Amino acid sequence: MLRYNLVEPQKLVKEEAPRPRLGSGEVLIAVKTVGICGSDIHAYYGEHPYISCPIVPGHEFAGIVTEVGEGVDEAWLGKRVTALPSLVCGRCTNCRRGRFNICEHLKVIGCQSDGALAEFVKVPADKLLHLPDDMSWETGTLIEPLAVAVHAVKLAGDIVDQRIVVYGGGTIGLLVMMVAKAYGAKEVILSEPDAFRRRLGEKLGADYTIDPNKTAPNRWLQEKFGSEGIDLSFECVGIEATVKEAILSNRKGTAIVIAGVFSQPIMVDMGLIQDRELRLLGTLMYTTDDYHEALKLLHGGQINGSPLITHRLEFARAGEAFQLIEQAKGKCVKLLISTQ
Repeated sequence: MLRYNLVEPQKLVKEEAPRPRLGSGEVLIAVKTVGICGSDIHAYYGEHPYISCPIVPGHEFAGIVTEVGEGVDEAWLGKRVTALPSLVCGRCTNCRRGRFNICEHLKVIGCQSDGALAEFVKVPADKLLHLPDDMSWETGTLIEPLAVAVHAVKLAGDIVDQRIVVYGGGTIGLLVMMVAKAYGAKEVILSEPDAFRRRLGEKLGADYTIDPNKTAPNRWLQEKFGSEGIDLSFECVGIEATVKEAILSNRKGTAIVIAGVFSQPIMVDMGLIQDRELRLLGTLMYTTDDYHEALKLLHGGQINGSPLITHRLEFARAGEAFQLIEQAKGKCVKLLISTQ
């Protein structure tokens, strides 16, 4: 089979490799569509704290089950599926409590195990999710990033009638914004320096947008909302500046959900966290329930992810993906690669 191997930072190599051999409880998926996400970009530049080369990227994908391993129901053969890319031990305290997204021994397909930027990928059968017949491959591939947003918003608790700020208009930030609106947030403000992404955010439901290159978000928010302030923030960038803005902007006694991936350690003013009685909540990936909820939101039309797909490539040109993203700058939100 053909696959793309990130053999070292900024060196993605197209190569022939044997089809993955299945173990007990595994299936082989013929990949139809795979997405490139922010974590893949961090890894490409050697900046992801938990991904090392060599690695075959690709943890957002959809395809058809073509082979099943020992102990797997043959009814899966030919099924249209996506899958949770989580490889977990099933034995640690968190796994036993159903929180396998924070398994003590967590590995992720496409991050610590070879992924779906290939003609075939193997996954545990218990991580499969059947796609409705009327759902496109592209929409099926968006279930993974949407599940990230669902998990982050659910972690924050009841958000009905809350005023929320989302820092970062990438795929996750925009999906967090849409999930928050779908779950009853009163107002959602998007802070994003790129004009294209701000306009996209407005089309997708942002009540207000802020250009942090022109005005500090905390100043803009103070002038707009005064003492009412902000009920909840989501940091979806992974840089010090946006964490600082969230700390300065949130009303006392509120929460900041950290969803961004940080390429390096940052300084946090813990004195303000203590004095303002703020809660910093980390969020990682998703659970099975989040995956099912993401499918439900997409299939039911509550979330329309299609506008996020700004770029597409055929599999034969997948080696150009990261250069295309770099050239497009902020205008590339979600790039999908198709083997069809």
